[in-house]
Amino acid sequence: MASRILLSLVAATKLVVLVAGQNQLFFSNPTLSPPTLVVNTNNAALTEPGYIFMTPFQDAQPSPLIFDSNGTLIWDGLPFVAPVNAHDLTMCDYQGSPHLCFVDAAQFNGYARGHGLILDSSYTIVNNVSSGNSQPGLDQHEFRIHDGATSVLATIYKQIPYNGSDYGMPNVTWLSIGIFQEIDLATGNVLFEWQTIDHVTINQSYVLPGTTDISGDGLTQDTAWDYFHINSVDKDANGDYLVSGRHVKTIFKISGLDGSIIWQLGGKSSCFTMDYQFNFQHNARYLAENDTTTTISLYDNGSDDAPPPPGQTKPGYESFSSGMVVTIDTVAKTSTLIERYVSPGLQLSDSQGNLQSLPSGNKFMGLGDHPYAVEFTSNATGTAEVVFYAHLNNTDGLSFSSYRNYKFPWSAQPAAPPDLFVYAQNCSASPVFYASWNGATEVARWRFSTANTTAGPFRHVGTVLKGGFETTATFAGETFDLYAIAQALDIRGGVLGESDAVRAFVPAASVAGCDALSCGTGLNYTSAETATCEVSTRGTGRHSRVYRYGGGF
Repeated sequence: MASRILLSLVAATKLVVLVAGQNQLFFSNPTLSPPTLVVNTNNAALTEPGYIFMTPFQDAQPSPLIFDSNGTLIWDGLPFVAPVNAHDLTMCDYQGSPHLCFVDAAQFNGYARGHGLILDSSYTIVNNVSSGNSQPGLDQHEFRIHDGATSVLATIYKQIPYNGSDYGMPNVTWLSIGIFQEIDLATGNVLFEWQTIDHVTINQSYVLPGTTDISGDGLTQDTAWDYFHINSVDKDANGDYLVSGRHVKTIFKISGLDGSIIWQLGGKSSCFTMDYQFNFQHNARYLAENDTTTTISLYDNGSDDAPPPPGQTKPGYESFSSGMVVTIDTVAKTSTLIERYVSPGLQLSDSQGNLQSLPSGNKFMGLGDHPYAVEFTSNATGTAEVVFYAHLNNTDGLSFSSYRNYKFPWSAQPAAPPDLFVYAQNCSASPVFYASWNGATEVARWRFSTANTTAGPFRHVGTVLKGGFETTATFAGETFDLYAIAQALDIRGGVLGESDAVRAFVPAASVAGCDALSCGTGLNYTSAETATCEVSTRGTGRHSRVYRYGGGF
């Protein structure tokens, strides 16, 4: 039997909070209460293999989440971010192996301040990345390791005093500028830094002071005018950067040598004639490039965070958001829309969103302030099909978002042990086992064993197939024992991990609302009265002992 080296969370604290609505609750891991992923379409034959990565915020319990394509929770990263927010959860190639990357940051109005975290496949933090050059904390909009590189691209928002009189805005005395840094992951040194105010004037903005929820009025430092709103950064093989500015409705190619603007697409000073338009875009990404042509993807919001009244449109706005793939001919000075992806719900995202190109050619799209995820087959031939369509349901009917949604392969075995909760309605009832292992991807079955002391010997009670994030198991006719362990088994029956020995909860007669499976999700199991049960150790003659157990956990 594998050694038990860490104390199970459930054995230490068993507090289940009653939460109304669609958030999930788990007896074995009661600190977690993630929203439910409701899967409407899942054509497994045509989807890319992988897991769904989401980072809901403005939810009752915001945290980075991983689901399988059936909507089953795989990992809830709440312990890494509470009480702040996580954004932009991705699978990243760090030091030659798959890791998780995301931003852990406090939320402000339209931006965030915090740091980037890199976790290995045991969910251990291996790097904590901060901004350099004495700049403010990292922002939520980008934290991107580029194709196995040793550096990361990250965004920053900074408020500076500003005199807007030169542009007829004497009341604008504070400006919020966008910064991106390329940071060396080994040393923390800044390899490259670019600031919007050095290259893009404020008269390029389409969002005037005080006109949207996140624009700011420019009157104070706390309400600085966000004239640019940087929201994505990418880097090509030549070392040049691709930067998206939402409030200037422009995508810029930036020289990696001196920070100058090589070209700009969209906005008031576009270098190209376009056969399409985009508005308040997000998530510009390089897809391919040669000497004359660049292909990029982007998410066209088609709207800002001050939408028109229902049934009406603003000039230049669209009725729904979409993902786009476009080519840019730098010789002919033209840009052409070659692929477009539209959610079946025709949602209009006032903020956030992304389009991810998958290895198979499929596209995966997140709808930002609508917490939806959509996968399409490639429409390079004009025949795109929706093969996955899902959305998050949360607790209290709150309006909440998932900044970007992705699909990645992922395999993980947590450093922490599995969690187990055991319940018996009375001292002679068959026990009910609740087992989970937050983040484990390879569990196929659960094996349960019981004993009347933590030292054992433990006897095998039964083995069941894994059933969702938390597996519930009962075994008819099984006798009550005071302690139990759960072993997570892989598909070949090998032991991946083992819980600590946990004590069964048996409700006292004074505890109301109990049935054969539990006392409900509203009960505080830590403070609930526990029945006194008389049990005996296994043995014969003078080696047999009788104990009376009672009291709380």
